[in-house]
Amino acid sequence: MSGSRQQPGLACEECRKKKLRCDRRKPQCDQCEDSGTACLVNQVRSPRGPKKGHLKALRNRIATLESIINCDQGNVGLTEVLDSSEKYHSEETVEILSPPQEYIANPTNTEYHDITYSIEPSTIASPIAPMTPPDHESSDMIEADLDQLYFDRVHPVVPMLHQSRYFSWSQRFNKPTSHICLQFAMWALAAASSAHLQDMRESLYTRARSRIEALDYDIESSSAACLQAAQTWLLLTHYEFRYMSYRRAWLTAGRAFRIIQLAKLHEIDRLNDVSINMAHPEAWAEAEEKRRTYWLAYCLDRFLNISDEWPLSLHEGALCIYLPVSEPDFQHSRPVLMDSLYDEIETSGQKMLPPFAETIVLITLCWHSVAFQRAAYGDKTSPSDGHTWKRHTRLYQMVQQRLMLISLPPSSPELHDPMRLFTNMLANAAVIWFYNIMETLQVEIDDEIILVPLYSA
Repeated sequence: MSGSRQQPGLACEECRKKKLRCDRRKPQCDQCEDSGTACLVNQVRSPRGPKKGHLKALRNRIATLESIINCDQGNVGLTEVLDSSEKYHSEETVEILSPPQEYIANPTNTEYHDITYSIEPSTIASPIAPMTPPDHESSDMIEADLDQLYFDRVHPVVPMLHQSRYFSWSQRFNKPTSHICLQFAMWALAAASSAHLQDMRESLYTRARSRIEALDYDIESSSAACLQAAQTWLLLTHYEFRYMSYRRAWLTAGRAFRIIQLAKLHEIDRLNDVSINMAHPEAWAEAEEKRRTYWLAYCLDRFLNISDEWPLSLHEGALCIYLPVSEPDFQHSRPVLMDSLYDEIETSGQKMLPPFAETIVLITLCWHSVAFQRAAYGDKTSPSDGHTWKRHTRLYQMVQQRLMLISLPPSSPELHDPMRLFTNMLANAAVIWFYNIMETLQVEIDDEIILVPLYSA
């Protein structure tokens, strides 16, 4: 054959995950371009196949254990077996079954490189010697699996991290403490989403929680209120809502909100020169990651307020921040200038937004309605007047307009996008919710007030 079966270079992560042949085209391969996904190539990959001598060491260990079993049956003395087993433990075998020397010389390295020490895996007892922690190669493979699991299963519903930016600093040896905390929080959620890594999640969560709490004692440090610290607390909140108590998660969310306020993420587009960021993709991607971190906390704050009437922490009055762009634009660092939340609400229903931005607008409209309802009930002289009714009607119509714009047919391929599916469900739920709220308002409708159309599910 004259042509090669495969183009030179590394396949992108999306093609590797789907077992497709990647054409290695830059900046985006055909498969990713057709599916509209981010085309990312991980340049740091562990070598394939077992380590040299690994299979031989396992066979020797099995032979030793079989000899010990025979010893129990009276075939041979135990001391004889132990003496004879020494011949199996060559230098190569000892190297595989023993921890690397650098960990003996410097135990603090375990904090930054070898995840398997931090998760304290269970070991299998042996009559000769206990099993030792895995080597660097297996550790790197576990870390790579957890990273991939996070971006495949967690990121679609917590879309705040820029994948390329993460991989650029995650491979560094000397990472700031805030970055290490973020990694452990990511890995805890990733392990929780995997059946074969499920037993790691609690240890990873504990490590993330203890380290980020220790960072609070150094509150004057810039890393105490940095972006990664805020992201860590948000991921821990997500973990605790799923696997721990609601009260604990709510308290953790409060810490995330305070750090976000301390970092002034709500006015990121007042502090930064937007025109400069638009001309520099790297700077724009960093600013967009900050926007997404803030908006994720903003949505969480309103969900908590609506469901349990907790007081708001992140208010709209001082906002100077644009809505998030689409996921492909974010991951490819393509600068796009979005509208503000206020402008988008005022022109509600004229254009369809990216799923994350649409969720922000919908939850804001829902919260406005709830706030007006509570204010009406709190007014003893006039529980609900014409102004309140008109306001509810206007909000209801805005939500209906957005629902018609984003409604997806059952066969739509966009239903495979978790955030788009959630946005569609939220819009439908919001319409029903608005209708129920207005039914509870006991008012006499004047002729000039627009009647609310019936919602047909």
